[in-house]
Amino acid sequence: EIKGLIEEYRKKVPDGIEFTLTNDNSVYINRTINVLRNNALLGMILIFIVLTFFLGLWNSFLASLGIPISFFITFIIMHYFDLSLSNPSLFALVMVLGIVVDDAIIVIENCHRYRLMGYNSIDSAIYGTSEVVNPIISSIATNIAAFLPLMLLPGFLGKFLSIVPIVFSIALVASMFEAFILLPSHYSHWTVKSKTTEKGEKKFFKYLRKIYTRVLIKSLRKRYIILVTMLVVLGLSVSVIPLIGVEMFGDEDFDQMKVMVRFPEGTSIEENDRIMKKIEAEALKLDNNAVQDVIVNIGLLQVPGEWDVRKNVSQIIFQLVPHERRNISTEELVNRMRKKVSHISGPISLEVEELTNSMPVGKPVSVKVQGKYLDDIKKASLALQDSLKHIKGVYDISDDFPPGKKEIRIIVDEEKAALYGFTTQYVSMNIHYAFEGVEATEYRDGDDEVDVIVQYDKKYRSSIDDVLNLRLTNRIGQTVALRDMVNFEIKRGPTKIKRFDRKRTIFVTGNINKKEISLDKINMRLNEKFPELEDRFPGVTFKIAGQFEEFMNIFADITSLFALSILLIYLILGTQFNSYSQPLVILMTVPFALIGSMFGLVISNNPFSIVSLFGFVALAGIVVNDAIVMIDFINKRRSGSNKSSFKFWRSIVNSGRLRLRPIILTSLTTISGFVPMAFGLGGVSRIWSPLANVILFGLLIATILTLFFIPCLVAILDDIQGNRKKREC
Repeated sequence: EIKGLIEEYRKKVPDGIEFTLTNDNSVYINRTINVLRNNALLGMILIFIVLTFFLGLWNSFLASLGIPISFFITFIIMHYFDLSLSNPSLFALVMVLGIVVDDAIIVIENCHRYRLMGYNSIDSAIYGTSEVVNPIISSIATNIAAFLPLMLLPGFLGKFLSIVPIVFSIALVASMFEAFILLPSHYSHWTVKSKTTEKGEKKFFKYLRKIYTRVLIKSLRKRYIILVTMLVVLGLSVSVIPLIGVEMFGDEDFDQMKVMVRFPEGTSIEENDRIMKKIEAEALKLDNNAVQDVIVNIGLLQVPGEWDVRKNVSQIIFQLVPHERRNISTEELVNRMRKKVSHISGPISLEVEELTNSMPVGKPVSVKVQGKYLDDIKKASLALQDSLKHIKGVYDISDDFPPGKKEIRIIVDEEKAALYGFTTQYVSMNIHYAFEGVEATEYRDGDDEVDVIVQYDKKYRSSIDDVLNLRLTNRIGQTVALRDMVNFEIKRGPTKIKRFDRKRTIFVTGNINKKEISLDKINMRLNEKFPELEDRFPGVTFKIAGQFEEFMNIFADITSLFALSILLIYLILGTQFNSYSQPLVILMTVPFALIGSMFGLVISNNPFSIVSLFGFVALAGIVVNDAIVMIDFINKRRSGSNKSSFKFWRSIVNSGRLRLRPIILTSLTTISGFVPMAFGLGGVSRIWSPLANVILFGLLIATILTLFFIPCLVAILDDIQGNRKKREC
């Protein structure tokens, strides 16, 4: 619409005047959509290849139909509830891509198993589908239970990501409808109604099943050793977090950088403009004409949450050539720009930063320096800034309390004022009325109301003597000159005073080079420095703010919602299995999936962030799916008509053999859906790639746990409950 308006105005204005749409986010949006679309297409291709390899071409075609059908139903529901295809909703569809076929795989694999046993296609569809209805419903419910509470996440991140669990849940419900209603119908009518023998199973899978059976039996015999080993590995994986570092949020490249400049109070607009032209000239000398457009704002500075409009501030926004056409990254351009403008004199602070779509949560380094007296707070903030300058990787260090204009500070001598019958409040009020004016009345000019302000004439309020010669009248009619009861001093005053928790506050801020130091390490260094500074400046306190404070707040929120998700999952599983202990066995896959998640962050060189934490919560609902089906089959074999044949270990081994193919299939298809996004095969997303890595590697380890560790836990549970009296293999 804006571009349409521009075209209209171009026709109306004289030649030589050009309109340009600056900060065109559509370029970034289109790029993100292309990345998500390409990764989704590659994911679908990988999923189809995996299914074909394990199930054959026809069965893989039937299972793959679940993707377009589920998405079609999802789009209809999204349209009905007015949900748009935004960046988060598109990623939700990419994320659910490998999961929506899980239901279809479990159904089609079980139907295929009955076909291999000699049943016709109709009976295979009926028996195969009905046998897995309960575990599939539980799997879908646990996925939704893990994800849906994230809708309650407060703040900016909650608004940004709230659509992800909604779209994710809609797609899962759609996939369940397709797996229970449409897929059995397709299978029964489209599959040739002829007998099939055991020859239909691929030879390599028979060999794989034999190997798995032998390893599983050995694992059951050493189940306690395996349990202790897994606990040790879990502890080691958690200790990896300090090594990989912590960051708030991944940033997508906007192909923009910004220079923010602050001058001494009283700097003229002309001087401001002269310095900004120097900065602009330096930027235009950057590598291979990297700057495409320049936007200069004189007297205007945009800071998080507000606009600063004063003569002594300015900013320049540089629209860079798209990074696809550059041989140098935006980060490197920012570093070069910082060096080029460091020699320019005049500004009291000059910051260069890369513009991204990051959340408005402040800078990586942000400290609240609080106290009672501004002079003490300012000295303490300067001492903190000196300490930060000695930390490698920290730059653009400044505070938000620059010196203001010179002002006359009137100090009332309370004793002298009292002798004349005046209070401090009365003196200050009269000074304010004389020099700032007071609204005496108003008069009407037609429909307008005009305020009448009474104050001294300008020639009587232009010097210090005018202030001191101000005469006040007390209750007995005596007039006294202000100079007889006040002292004064001339010094620079604050431009504004900030308060947090009713305390005067100065923010000390800075940026960091993520290649040299991480968010958690810089804040750990600061916490070590605070006690020393508080000893030097009694009455002044230091507290971490900005990104790290926001990270800890969001971490606490997500942790609380994660606890709610685990409780919901436990209730769902307890209802299905009618047991208190078996849901705990299934939930054991959740913390151990953290091993794979940490490994994924190390491999991809991504720090631990809010988005990766979000991915771990999502992983909690995904990793339990295979364990649910495994436990369900164990229970069915233990409660069958021939109970003696499937007691204890034999039921565990037999269920593992039966569920080997669907477990491997569902895991591989889900992993295949995440592979393009995790490794950037269809384009790299700095926001979503860490989340994809967390789920991919977490699910990879969780699959191994389901095949070996879960059976060991079931055997240990049998030991604890005293149900196993002898081994039956």
